[in-house]
Amino acid sequence: MRLPEGGIFLVPKVFSLTANPNESFLFLKRLFVAFYKDIFSIITLDYDQCETLDIDAQMCLDIVLSEFLEYYKTCGRRKIKTTFQRFEPRNFTKSAIGKILFSIGTFENIGRNRVTLPDIVPFHLIRGDNFRHTAGAEREVETTKMVDYIVERYAEMNRTLTWQALNRLSKVIGEILGNAGEHSQRQYRYAIGYFEKTKVKDVEHGIFNFAILSFGTTIYETFKQRESEGWHIISTMKELSEKYTKRLFFLKGSFEEETLWTLYALQEGVTSVPEKKRGNGSINFIESFFSLKGDMANDNSSFLAIMSGNTRITFNGEYQIVEKSRGEGEEPFKMMTFNASGNIEDKPDSKYVTFADNFFPGTLITAKICINFNNIENNGSHG
Repeated sequence: MRLPEGGIFLVPKVFSLTANPNESFLFLKRLFVAFYKDIFSIITLDYDQCETLDIDAQMCLDIVLSEFLEYYKTCGRRKIKTTFQRFEPRNFTKSAIGKILFSIGTFENIGRNRVTLPDIVPFHLIRGDNFRHTAGAEREVETTKMVDYIVERYAEMNRTLTWQALNRLSKVIGEILGNAGEHSQRQYRYAIGYFEKTKVKDVEHGIFNFAILSFGTTIYETFKQRESEGWHIISTMKELSEKYTKRLFFLKGSFEEETLWTLYALQEGVTSVPEKKRGNGSINFIESFFSLKGDMANDNSSFLAIMSGNTRITFNGEYQIVEKSRGEGEEPFKMMTFNASGNIEDKPDSKYVTFADNFFPGTLITAKICINFNNIENNGSHG
Protein backbone atom coordinates (compact mmCIF):
# COMPACT_ATOMS: atom_id res chain seq x y z
CA MET A 1 0.00 0.00 0.00
CA ARG A 2 1.46 3.32 -1.10
CA LEU A 3 1.60 5.96 1.63
CA PRO A 4 1.81 9.75 1.07
CA GLU A 5 5.18 11.48 0.99
CA GLY A 6 6.30 13.08 4.24
CA GLY A 7 3.39 11.67 6.26
CA ILE A 8 0.97 14.32 4.94
CA PHE A 9 -2.49 12.75 4.54
CA LEU A 10 -4.95 14.75 2.45
CA VAL A 11 -8.52 14.15 3.60
CA PRO A 12 -10.71 13.27 0.55
CA LYS A 13 -12.86 15.94 -1.07
CA VAL A 14 -15.90 13.93 0.02
CA PHE A 15 -15.00 12.16 3.25
CA SER A 16 -17.93 9.79 3.73
CA LEU A 17 -18.22 6.02 4.08
CA THR A 18 -21.67 6.14 2.50
CA ALA A 19 -21.30 8.79 -0.23
CA ASN A 20 -17.67 8.11 -1.20
CA PRO A 21 -16.76 4.71 0.29
CA ASN A 22 -13.83 3.65 -1.90
CA GLU A 23 -11.72 6.77 -1.42
CA SER A 24 -12.70 7.20 2.24
CA PHE A 25 -11.95 3.59 3.21
CA LEU A 26 -8.60 3.75 1.39
CA PHE A 27 -7.70 6.95 3.25
CA LEU A 28 -8.49 5.33 6.63
CA LYS A 29 -6.54 2.18 5.71
CA ARG A 30 -3.47 4.19 4.74
CA LEU A 31 -3.59 6.20 7.93
CA PHE A 32 -3.98 3.02 9.99
CA VAL A 33 -0.99 1.39 8.27
CA ALA A 34 1.15 4.50 8.85
CA PHE A 35 0.41 4.43 12.58
CA TYR A 36 0.62 0.64 12.88
CA LYS A 37 3.98 0.33 11.12
CA ASP A 38 5.33 3.44 12.87
CA ILE A 39 6.69 4.91 9.63
CA PHE A 40 6.56 8.70 10.15
CA SER A 41 7.86 10.91 12.95
CA ILE A 42 5.12 13.46 12.19
CA ILE A 43 1.71 12.57 10.76
CA THR A 44 -0.16 15.52 9.29
CA LEU A 45 -3.88 15.47 8.59
CA ASP A 46 -4.76 18.09 5.97
CA TYR A 47 -8.41 19.10 5.36
CA ASP A 48 -7.54 21.64 2.66
CA GLN A 49 -9.28 19.71 -0.15
CA CYS A 50 -12.19 18.45 1.94
CA GLU A 51 -15.55 19.96 0.98
CA THR A 52 -18.01 17.40 2.37
CA LEU A 53 -17.57 15.54 5.64
CA ASP A 54 -19.92 12.92 7.05
CA ILE A 55 -19.95 11.83 10.64
CA ASP A 56 -19.42 8.12 9.85
CA ALA A 57 -15.97 8.60 8.30
CA GLN A 58 -14.87 11.24 10.80
CA MET A 59 -15.92 9.04 13.71
CA CYS A 60 -13.74 6.19 12.45
CA LEU A 61 -10.88 8.63 11.96
CA ASP A 62 -11.28 9.94 15.51
CA ILE A 63 -11.16 6.38 16.89
CA VAL A 64 -8.00 5.53 14.92
CA LEU A 65 -6.34 8.73 16.17
CA SER A 66 -7.37 8.37 19.80
CA GLU A 67 -6.39 4.70 20.08
CA PHE A 68 -3.00 5.05 18.38
CA LEU A 69 -2.10 8.25 20.22
CA GLU A 70 -2.88 6.50 23.50
CA TYR A 71 -0.71 3.57 22.39
CA TYR A 72 2.25 5.86 21.62
CA LYS A 73 1.81 7.64 24.96
CA THR A 74 2.03 4.24 26.65
CA CYS A 75 5.20 3.48 24.69
CA GLY A 76 6.65 6.78 25.91
CA ARG A 77 5.81 6.02 29.54
CA ARG A 78 7.46 2.60 29.23
CA LYS A 79 10.58 4.03 27.54
CA ILE A 80 9.87 2.13 24.33
CA LYS A 81 11.49 3.93 21.40
CA THR A 82 9.22 4.81 18.46
CA THR A 83 9.59 6.75 15.21
CA PHE A 84 6.32 8.62 15.78
CA GLN A 85 6.63 11.90 17.68
CA ARG A 86 3.49 13.93 17.08
CA PHE A 87 0.28 14.40 15.13
CA GLU A 88 -0.60 17.71 13.42
CA PRO A 89 -4.02 18.57 11.95
CA ARG A 90 -4.22 21.56 9.62
CA ASN A 91 -6.67 23.52 7.42
CA PHE A 92 -9.62 22.24 9.43
CA THR A 93 -11.23 25.52 10.47
CA LYS A 94 -12.79 26.52 7.15
CA SER A 95 -16.56 26.90 6.61
CA ALA A 96 -18.89 23.97 7.24
CA ILE A 97 -16.05 21.46 7.71
CA GLY A 98 -14.79 23.28 10.77
CA LYS A 99 -18.31 23.52 12.19
CA ILE A 100 -18.78 19.76 12.04
CA LEU A 101 -15.36 19.02 13.50
CA PHE A 102 -15.91 21.40 16.40
CA SER A 103 -19.45 20.13 16.93
CA ILE A 104 -18.27 16.58 17.55
CA GLY A 105 -15.21 17.71 19.47
CA THR A 106 -12.69 16.30 16.98
CA PHE A 107 -9.07 16.90 18.05
CA GLU A 108 -10.34 18.13 21.41
CA ASN A 109 -11.35 14.49 21.96
CA ILE A 110 -7.68 13.59 21.69
CA GLY A 111 -6.48 16.52 23.77
CA ARG A 112 -5.44 18.80 20.91
CA ASN A 113 -6.47 22.13 19.44
CA ARG A 114 -9.34 23.14 21.68
CA VAL A 115 -11.41 25.62 19.67
CA THR A 116 -14.65 27.18 20.87
CA LEU A 117 -17.25 28.88 18.73
CA PRO A 118 -20.13 30.88 20.22
CA ASP A 119 -22.87 28.96 18.36
CA ILE A 120 -21.50 25.44 18.80
CA VAL A 121 -21.66 23.10 21.79
CA PRO A 122 -19.60 19.98 21.03
CA PHE A 123 -20.77 16.45 21.79
CA HIS A 124 -17.71 14.37 22.57
CA LEU A 125 -17.03 10.81 21.50
CA ILE A 126 -18.50 8.25 23.91
CA ARG A 127 -16.69 4.95 24.43
CA GLY A 128 -18.84 2.37 26.21
CA ASP A 129 -17.63 -0.94 27.66
CA ASN A 130 -19.68 -3.97 26.54
CA PHE A 131 -17.87 -6.30 28.95
CA ARG A 132 -18.79 -4.55 32.19
CA HIS A 133 -21.57 -6.11 34.26
CA THR A 134 -23.11 -2.62 34.38
CA ALA A 135 -23.12 -2.29 30.56
CA GLY A 136 -26.92 -2.10 30.40
CA ALA A 137 -27.08 0.74 32.91
CA GLU A 138 -24.23 2.53 31.13
CA ARG A 139 -26.10 2.37 27.82
CA GLU A 140 -29.04 4.08 29.51
CA VAL A 141 -26.72 6.84 30.72
CA GLU A 142 -25.27 7.23 27.21
CA THR A 143 -28.78 7.42 25.74
CA THR A 144 -29.80 10.05 28.27
CA LYS A 145 -26.65 12.04 27.57
CA MET A 146 -27.40 12.18 23.83
CA VAL A 147 -31.08 13.01 24.33
CA ASP A 148 -30.27 15.73 26.87
CA TYR A 149 -27.81 17.25 24.39
CA ILE A 150 -30.61 17.54 21.79
CA VAL A 151 -33.08 18.93 24.33
CA GLU A 152 -30.58 21.61 25.34
CA ARG A 153 -29.99 22.60 21.70
CA TYR A 154 -33.73 22.94 21.11
CA ALA A 155 -34.04 25.02 24.28
CA GLU A 156 -31.54 27.43 22.73
CA MET A 157 -34.02 27.77 19.84
CA ASN A 158 -36.81 28.37 22.38
CA ARG A 159 -38.44 25.05 21.55
CA THR A 160 -39.27 21.85 23.40
CA LEU A 161 -39.62 18.30 22.12
CA THR A 162 -42.96 16.65 22.86
CA TRP A 163 -42.91 13.74 25.28
CA GLN A 164 -43.72 11.42 22.37
CA ALA A 165 -40.68 12.71 20.47
CA LEU A 166 -38.47 12.28 23.53
CA ASN A 167 -39.66 8.70 23.89
CA ARG A 168 -39.04 7.94 20.20
CA LEU A 169 -35.63 9.57 20.25
CA SER A 170 -34.64 7.60 23.35
CA LYS A 171 -35.83 4.41 21.66
CA VAL A 172 -33.87 5.08 18.47
CA ILE A 173 -30.62 5.74 20.33
CA GLY A 174 -31.15 3.16 23.09
CA GLU A 175 -32.05 0.30 20.71
CA ILE A 176 -29.07 1.04 18.47
CA LEU A 177 -26.69 1.11 21.44
CA GLY A 178 -28.21 -2.17 22.64
CA ASN A 179 -27.74 -3.80 19.26
CA ALA A 180 -24.17 -2.53 19.10
CA GLY A 181 -23.42 -4.33 22.34
CA GLU A 182 -25.39 -7.47 21.44
CA HIS A 183 -23.79 -8.21 18.08
CA SER A 184 -20.22 -7.20 18.82
CA GLN A 185 -17.82 -9.55 20.55
CA ARG A 186 -15.36 -6.74 21.22
CA GLN A 187 -15.11 -4.69 24.37
CA TYR A 188 -15.97 -1.19 23.22
CA ARG A 189 -18.79 0.56 21.40
CA TYR A 190 -18.63 4.17 20.25
CA ALA A 191 -21.21 6.93 19.84
CA ILE A 192 -20.99 10.48 18.60
CA GLY A 193 -23.35 13.13 17.29
CA TYR A 194 -23.94 16.79 16.62
CA PHE A 195 -26.86 19.17 16.25
CA GLU A 196 -27.11 21.61 13.37
CA LYS A 197 -29.53 24.50 13.02
CA THR A 198 -31.14 25.18 9.68
CA LYS A 199 -34.19 26.91 8.24
CA VAL A 200 -37.21 25.33 6.57
CA LYS A 201 -39.42 27.94 4.89
CA ASP A 202 -37.83 30.69 7.03
CA VAL A 203 -38.53 28.78 10.25
CA GLU A 204 -35.51 27.76 12.35
CA HIS A 205 -35.25 24.02 12.54
CA GLY A 206 -32.91 21.39 13.97
CA ILE A 207 -31.21 18.34 12.49
CA PHE A 208 -29.54 15.73 14.69
CA ASN A 209 -26.69 13.71 13.18
CA PHE A 210 -25.32 10.72 15.05
CA ALA A 211 -23.31 7.55 14.56
CA ILE A 212 -22.97 4.47 16.74
CA LEU A 213 -20.56 1.65 16.00
CA SER A 214 -19.01 -1.48 17.40
CA PHE A 215 -16.06 -3.29 15.89
CA GLY A 216 -15.86 -7.08 15.81
CA THR A 217 -18.42 -9.59 14.59
CA THR A 218 -20.75 -8.46 11.82
CA ILE A 219 -24.50 -9.08 11.93
CA TYR A 220 -24.14 -11.89 9.37
CA GLU A 221 -21.22 -13.49 11.23
CA THR A 222 -23.20 -13.41 14.49
CA PHE A 223 -25.93 -15.60 13.01
CA LYS A 224 -23.58 -17.70 10.85
CA GLN A 225 -21.63 -18.74 13.94
CA ARG A 226 -24.80 -20.39 15.28
CA GLU A 227 -25.56 -22.31 12.09
CA SER A 228 -24.75 -25.70 13.63
CA GLU A 229 -27.01 -25.18 16.66
CA GLY A 230 -30.28 -26.07 14.90
CA TRP A 231 -31.85 -22.87 16.18
CA HIS A 232 -35.18 -22.05 14.49
CA ILE A 233 -34.10 -18.54 13.43
CA ILE A 234 -31.10 -19.96 11.60
CA SER A 235 -33.27 -22.67 10.03
CA THR A 236 -35.60 -19.99 8.67
CA MET A 237 -32.67 -18.00 7.31
CA LYS A 238 -31.27 -21.10 5.56
CA GLU A 239 -34.67 -21.91 4.05
CA LEU A 240 -34.91 -18.35 2.80
CA SER A 241 -31.42 -18.67 1.28
CA GLU A 242 -32.50 -21.81 -0.57
CA LYS A 243 -35.48 -19.98 -2.06
CA TYR A 244 -33.26 -17.10 -3.19
CA THR A 245 -30.82 -19.59 -4.72
CA LYS A 246 -33.57 -21.35 -6.68
CA ARG A 247 -34.85 -18.01 -8.01
CA LEU A 248 -31.30 -16.98 -8.97
CA PHE A 249 -31.48 -13.87 -6.76
CA PHE A 250 -27.95 -14.25 -5.41
CA LEU A 251 -25.28 -12.56 -7.49
CA LYS A 252 -21.68 -12.51 -6.29
CA GLY A 253 -20.48 -9.03 -5.43
CA SER A 254 -23.98 -7.59 -5.79
CA PHE A 255 -26.41 -9.51 -3.58
CA GLU A 256 -25.14 -12.42 -1.50
CA GLU A 257 -26.38 -14.53 1.39
CA GLU A 258 -24.80 -12.04 3.79
CA THR A 259 -26.98 -9.28 2.35
CA LEU A 260 -30.15 -11.33 2.82
CA TRP A 261 -29.36 -12.49 6.35
CA THR A 262 -28.45 -8.98 7.47
CA LEU A 263 -31.77 -7.69 6.12
CA TYR A 264 -33.67 -10.55 7.79
CA ALA A 265 -31.98 -9.75 11.11
CA LEU A 266 -33.84 -6.41 11.16
CA GLN A 267 -37.29 -8.01 11.24
CA GLU A 268 -39.54 -8.30 14.27
CA GLY A 269 -39.14 -11.55 16.17
CA VAL A 270 -35.49 -11.99 15.14
CA THR A 271 -32.77 -11.98 17.77
CA SER A 272 -29.17 -13.15 17.78
CA VAL A 273 -29.51 -14.37 21.39
CA PRO A 274 -31.15 -17.84 21.53
CA GLU A 275 -32.01 -17.44 25.21
CA LYS A 276 -34.40 -14.63 24.32
CA LYS A 277 -37.90 -15.99 23.77
CA ARG A 278 -38.72 -13.30 21.25
CA GLY A 279 -36.76 -10.41 19.85
CA ASN A 280 -37.77 -7.26 18.04
CA GLY A 281 -34.72 -7.22 15.80
CA SER A 282 -34.09 -3.61 14.86
CA ILE A 283 -37.68 -2.84 13.92
CA ASN A 284 -38.22 -0.73 17.05
CA PHE A 285 -35.62 1.89 16.27
CA ILE A 286 -36.52 1.87 12.57
CA GLU A 287 -40.15 2.56 13.42
CA SER A 288 -39.16 5.31 15.85
CA PHE A 289 -36.93 6.86 13.21
CA PHE A 290 -39.84 7.05 10.77
CA SER A 291 -42.03 8.61 13.48
CA LEU A 292 -39.47 11.33 14.17
CA LYS A 293 -38.87 11.96 10.49
CA GLY A 294 -42.61 12.33 10.03
CA ASP A 295 -43.06 14.12 6.71
CA MET A 296 -42.11 11.48 4.15
CA ALA A 297 -42.97 13.62 1.11
CA ASN A 298 -41.06 16.80 1.96
CA ASP A 299 -38.18 15.64 4.17
CA ASN A 300 -35.36 14.90 1.74
CA SER A 301 -32.52 15.13 4.26
CA SER A 302 -33.32 12.47 6.89
CA PHE A 303 -31.88 8.99 6.52
CA LEU A 304 -30.72 6.02 8.56
CA ALA A 305 -28.00 3.68 7.28
CA ILE A 306 -26.69 0.35 8.52
CA MET A 307 -23.22 -0.81 7.49
CA SER A 308 -22.12 -4.28 8.58
CA GLY A 309 -19.54 -6.41 6.82
CA ASN A 310 -20.16 -5.98 3.11
CA THR A 311 -23.83 -5.11 3.55
CA ARG A 312 -25.27 -1.60 3.26
CA ILE A 313 -28.94 -0.88 4.09
CA THR A 314 -30.37 2.64 3.84
CA PHE A 315 -33.74 3.96 5.05
CA ASN A 316 -35.12 7.26 3.79
CA GLY A 317 -38.88 6.69 3.82
CA GLU A 318 -39.33 5.41 0.28
CA TYR A 319 -40.24 2.00 1.71
CA GLN A 320 -42.30 1.63 4.85
CA ILE A 321 -42.69 -1.01 7.56
CA VAL A 322 -45.45 -3.49 6.72
CA GLU A 323 -47.44 -5.80 8.97
CA LYS A 324 -47.67 -9.48 8.07
CA SER A 325 -50.02 -12.11 9.44
CA ARG A 326 -48.59 -14.95 11.55
CA GLY A 327 -51.73 -17.01 11.27
CA GLU A 328 -55.29 -17.06 12.54
CA GLY A 329 -55.59 -15.81 16.12
CA GLU A 330 -51.97 -14.63 16.30
CA GLU A 331 -50.66 -11.09 16.47
CA PRO A 332 -49.25 -9.70 13.20
CA PHE A 333 -45.54 -8.99 13.00
CA LYS A 334 -43.70 -6.07 11.41
CA MET A 335 -41.30 -6.33 8.50
CA MET A 336 -39.11 -4.05 6.42
CA THR A 337 -38.67 -5.72 3.04
CA PHE A 338 -37.66 -2.87 0.69
CA ASN A 339 -39.89 -4.10 -2.11
CA ALA A 340 -43.39 -3.40 -3.45
CA SER A 341 -44.79 -6.80 -2.44
CA GLY A 342 -43.93 -6.50 1.24
CA ASN A 343 -42.67 -10.09 1.05
CA ILE A 344 -39.20 -10.97 2.39
CA GLU A 345 -39.05 -13.80 -0.17
CA ASP A 346 -38.96 -11.24 -2.97
CA LYS A 347 -35.67 -9.53 -3.70
CA PRO A 348 -35.28 -6.07 -2.10
CA ASP A 349 -34.60 -2.86 -4.02
CA SER A 350 -30.87 -2.81 -4.78
CA LYS A 351 -30.86 0.97 -4.34
CA TYR A 352 -31.36 0.52 -0.59
CA VAL A 353 -30.09 -3.01 0.16
CA THR A 354 -26.78 -3.92 -1.41
CA PHE A 355 -23.51 -5.79 -1.16
CA ALA A 356 -20.56 -3.37 -1.01
CA ASP A 357 -16.91 -3.79 -1.99
CA ASN A 358 -15.53 -2.38 1.24
CA PHE A 359 -15.80 -4.62 4.31
CA PHE A 360 -16.66 -2.90 7.60
CA PRO A 361 -15.35 -4.97 10.55
CA GLY A 362 -18.41 -4.72 12.78
CA THR A 363 -21.59 -2.66 12.59
CA LEU A 364 -21.92 1.07 12.02
CA ILE A 365 -25.29 2.84 12.16
CA THR A 366 -25.53 6.46 11.11
CA ALA A 367 -28.54 8.74 11.01
CA LYS A 368 -29.56 12.25 10.15
CA ILE A 369 -32.94 13.20 11.60
CA CYS A 370 -34.71 16.40 10.68
CA ILE A 371 -37.21 16.22 13.53
CA ASN A 372 -40.72 16.82 12.18
CA PHE A 373 -42.65 19.94 13.30
CA ASN A 374 -45.32 17.72 14.89
CA ASN A 375 -42.72 16.65 17.44
CA ILE A 376 -41.82 20.18 18.56
CA GLU A 377 -43.51 22.72 20.82
CA ASN A 378 -42.69 26.42 21.14
CA ASN A 379 -41.54 27.93 24.40
CA GLY A 380 -42.81 31.40 25.17
CA SER A 381 -43.64 33.77 22.35
CA HIS A 382 -40.83 33.08 19.85
CA GLY A 383 -41.60 31.08 16.70
